[in-house]
Amino acid sequence: MPARIAFDVGDAALHPGSVTPIFRAILCRAFDGGAFGDLDANVFSEQLAQISAHSTRVGINQDYFASGENLAGIMDALRWKSPRMPLLYNRNLAAEQGAAGRLLGKMK
Repeated sequence: MPARIAFDVGDAALHPGSVTPIFRAILCRAFDGGAFGDLDANVFSEQLAQISAHSTRVGINQDYFASGENLAGIMDALRWKSPRMPLLYNRNLAAEQGAAGRLLGKMK
């Protein structure tokens, strides 16, 4: 089981702008602890700069769709105001699970 990293973030709610720095701090600690094997420090720095909390929202959106959650439930849970973005972020997942995905699965 991976080691747990404790963070004291205080008693108040996190500001949306504080989540990405927390993610990056966790990744830096993991990198410094050798969790990424022989990953080059320059490559790590470049990849670290691309990390954002928005990535997790997209991933959670896709996980909800994959688990069979309906659009209204996803919009409510992730506070989407319009169906446009959750459906847009689901387009690749929908293709993987649709006819093209099933055909590719048979070809493997």
